[in-house]
Amino acid sequence: MKGIVISGYSWDRKVKLDLTRTAQCLRERGYTVKKLLPGMMLIIEMEGYETSVYPSGKIIIKLLEDAKKGEELARIIYDCAGVLEVVS
Repeated sequence: MKGIVISGYSWDRKVKLDLTRTAQCLRERGYTVKKLLPGMMLIIEMEGYETSVYPSGKIIIKLLEDAKKGEELARIIYDCAGVLEVVS
């Protein structure tokens, strides 16, 4: 299966996403939350792509092959998670 994997990392602090908070923010921005397993995984529909988000900051965007688009979607997720400044 094709797709893009993005992993947020910081030398300065541990990256840990609050998936419930992230899901709420993404919902408010108009994205569809397909499944939320707090502390385990969040699956959302973003611009036609099924996107999996993990507490570690790892993001998998299925079937996407455009790296720039993947970065754009990841920035939206990291912004909602409150860690954009850490992983930028």
